[in-house]
Amino acid sequence: MNQHPDSADRDAVALLSPLAGDPAGPSRIDVAGAMAEGRRRRRTRWWTSGMAVVAVTATTAAGGTLAFSALGRPTPPPPRPAVTPSPSIAVAAPPAGPKDCTVSRLPTAGIEKALVTGGDASGRWHVGRLYPPGGGQGRPLVVWRDGKIVSQIRVGGSDDSFVDINSRGQAVGSGFDPEIRPYAYRDGKVKPLAGGEGAASAINDAGVVVGSLGPLYEGVPARWASVTAKPQRLPLPAGAESGEAGDIDEAGNVLGTITPKGKEGTGYLWLADGTARRMPLPEVDGRKATMFWPAAIRDGWVVGRAVIDTADTRSFAFFRYRIASNTYERLVSGAGMPARVAANGWVVGEADRPVITVGKRNTKLPADPKLKGEQQYIVESISDDGLVVAGYSAGPNTENHPLLWRCR
Repeated sequence: MNQHPDSADRDAVALLSPLAGDPAGPSRIDVAGAMAEGRRRRRTRWWTSGMAVVAVTATTAAGGTLAFSALGRPTPPPPRPAVTPSPSIAVAAPPAGPKDCTVSRLPTAGIEKALVTGGDASGRWHVGRLYPPGGGQGRPLVVWRDGKIVSQIRVGGSDDSFVDINSRGQAVGSGFDPEIRPYAYRDGKVKPLAGGEGAASAINDAGVVVGSLGPLYEGVPARWASVTAKPQRLPLPAGAESGEAGDIDEAGNVLGTITPKGKEGTGYLWLADGTARRMPLPEVDGRKATMFWPAAIRDGWVVGRAVIDTADTRSFAFFRYRIASNTYERLVSGAGMPARVAANGWVVGEADRPVITVGKRNTKLPADPKLKGEQQYIVESISDDGLVVAGYSAGPNTENHPLLWRCR
């Protein structure tokens, strides 16, 4: 397992706050945090002008137990060696952005503490996890449709969590039993995915699932053609020790990371046309990035952050990338850490509050008016039209509330 020594105290608060209370089993890993983080982004909450700089240390937040490799690891189709042209910087014309945004809490059946852990492209379906007082028989998973609870499920493993759902109401997730196992939810029931030990990361509207096979963070990228299919291992390039498929778009393009032996992970694409390639490294202020850590893919758009290492610092710059043109666009100041991207190219990022970036325009989403004191907001989904965002608050007193932002 490769760990990134760049998580900060604020990151630890966001990740550890869901862990308050009695443990549900022997595992000390919170899959709700771990898989959601692993499949999309490695959080470092340094909100500046789109470039973050931290000192490189040997110790991660929370004692080094909850720091994760880039997008996790990658996924998709068969590879063919592909020549990757040097990326250029593209400037997109800014279309109209969102306006009149509101925030509301999703219902939690009277339970005070809860998370949103994923959402679909229509903005109608969301999944999450409830934290009843005392823990009891594990923590129930929840499915919302149109802002209402339609299902509560207890899977039976330890630290169970859904991580994604599609517009057909099919969800995927993972739990420990005792090793990590992937599963799928459909028609009100949860059934294991084939293949044994592994983790599910994402599902698209066609029902294709991506993730990994093997131990958490040490496995190989995998793809399930449906929730009932056997897994297909996705090829790793020469020199890669491990990998994970973290996200998939509707065309079947898979986004993930590969981890070369003795190094940290960097972005990788398994494309729907059967080719595969390492994501190119953008230039940041005249210096080529050390790695690119992708966060999400949608309709051929990828968002993530470039990592720039020097002898004693590690810095980050935030980008949107277009697969078809192999071009990067650096996000404007104030965009925040990119978390998700909509089909129309709008990017939602995490700053002191969620931010939707359209071209050079940033729209900061409203804070939850019921919350007091300093809060962080974790983003888990954005609809294809960019007008519905879901996530949760992470407060200093282990408060978590599932939130839905709607704009027009």
